[in-house]
Amino acid sequence: MEPVRRSEAKAAAAQARRDRQDATADTARAMLEAFRMPERRDAPLSVVAHLGPTNSGKSHDALALLAEEGAGTYAAPLRLLAHEAYQRLAARLPAGQVGLLTGEERINPQAPIICCTTELAPMAGHVLVLDEIHWIDDPERGWAWGRLLAAANYRHHRLVGALNAEPVLHRAYGDALEVRRHQRLVELRWGGTVELTGVEPGSLVVAFSRKAVLALARDLGATGLRTAVLYGALPPAARRVVVERFMAGELDVLCVTDVIGHGINLPARTVVMAETSKYDGQRRRALHRWELAQIVGRAGRFGLAEEGIAAVLRGVPGLDANATLVRQAVEAAGGQRSAGPGIETAPIRPTLTDLEAATPAELFAAVEAWQLAARDRLSSHPWLRAAPLTSVQQRLDALRHAGVAEQLEVDELWRLATMSVDSNDLVVELATNLAGGRRRLAPPRLHSLEPGGTGSAEQLLEWAERDAARVRGLAALGRAFPALAADDPANLLAAEDRAAERIVDVLPAAIAQTSFGRCGSCGRGCPPWANVCDRCSGRTPRLPPPRRGGRGPRR
Repeated sequence: MEPVRRSEAKAAAAQARRDRQDATADTARAMLEAFRMPERRDAPLSVVAHLGPTNSGKSHDALALLAEEGAGTYAAPLRLLAHEAYQRLAARLPAGQVGLLTGEERINPQAPIICCTTELAPMAGHVLVLDEIHWIDDPERGWAWGRLLAAANYRHHRLVGALNAEPVLHRAYGDALEVRRHQRLVELRWGGTVELTGVEPGSLVVAFSRKAVLALARDLGATGLRTAVLYGALPPAARRVVVERFMAGELDVLCVTDVIGHGINLPARTVVMAETSKYDGQRRRALHRWELAQIVGRAGRFGLAEEGIAAVLRGVPGLDANATLVRQAVEAAGGQRSAGPGIETAPIRPTLTDLEAATPAELFAAVEAWQLAARDRLSSHPWLRAAPLTSVQQRLDALRHAGVAEQLEVDELWRLATMSVDSNDLVVELATNLAGGRRRLAPPRLHSLEPGGTGSAEQLLEWAERDAARVRGLAALGRAFPALAADDPANLLAAEDRAAERIVDVLPAAIAQTSFGRCGSCGRGCPPWANVCDRCSGRTPRLPPPRRGGRGPRR
């Protein structure tokens, strides 16, 4: 580019930035005048918080009320938890009384009782059971809990979670709140350190990456234990099969990521921590005590495993667990120590109505302006705070950079920016189809199931995981934009189930054959994110590389 033209382009870009800043300032002033606080129309008849450590029967009491009243909502952070509550209630109540609503599944969505992920919870009803209430402090998803605390219109509220959520609940409900503190039903004790050869049947071994749990499962399998894995990339149907096999005694040990720390109930006697730090989407950090307490508290299960033990794993290259931190977490999970500082505030984020944007350009300005206005207005509501809209802005930026944002209706753009689909590429694909004449999405091809497909078990596992993720994404996009759906939702669900079956089929071989954590040159152990040791590569030891792109794993 010639110097003069380059200078003109820079000047134009600078002017565009100034124009956007002016538009944001103008929008912020207008929004400050019109800013509306989320609030309930009517005070609930009862508000009860069931708070305590894991394995204390908190959810049981709340679900019992929902079953007794026969109408309302159970909301939880994980699809697996929503599915578990759905199965428990459906087994207890007449056919058609219970429905399931998640980003991937719709079963009887008009039922009187709905079990759902928190983002999809209706804002009104009879009984609200809001599980894992401490997720209100999650930087990405806490707004969904905050929205329900601030504005949900239910006659009865039942809030279930860890004790550190108590301060924000008192601030939200005042004197209307009744707190019922629960004690662990099963003793939890510190079990010291163990080597791989000392891991016993009935154990969960915890690490924080897919590669690490696959490598650990392989090495534990070499000791004679029957092993499998649970991690975020496994589709729900595959996870359910693994959980059922473990509960039936067909597996000895599960190697798991922190998906286990969010309410998944397993009859495990021992939790063995292989590491106590993780990459959280931005940096590698030590786990907070409350996070670790949620994980080690999964040891023991009332009526199934009458004692819980938490230990740390030693002797695996590249993995290290802080024994002091684990001991403190054991005390916190058992109620002898605080799990950490109390949660004082709840995040909220805007709806499209709150933003009052008529064009895509106005929407971009309004997202920034809302955050400025919220910081000002929420100062008079000290228990609420503005949720960061970083992920929404990143999605909007991806659509703008793809050149399709300005060609969409505002409601379409907002739905795309806020929908629960992990892949930005898939969202941009749908936006391009919208902008290009409302073309239907291409039906999924399941590469992992194509005849004649060859590859190692590791490759087949990766392909099947990608197939399942794409099908889930297509199903979510199709529900948001039915006219562009790639296929009938039932067909997409069946396709995901086929991919999940493929994963279940190849998982044992993929574990046995995984190249992670073992040097391909000398055969020695190496960090689980590598397949060649530092000695053979000539490198100095290093930490695992951070994940690139996206918002981190969806648990």
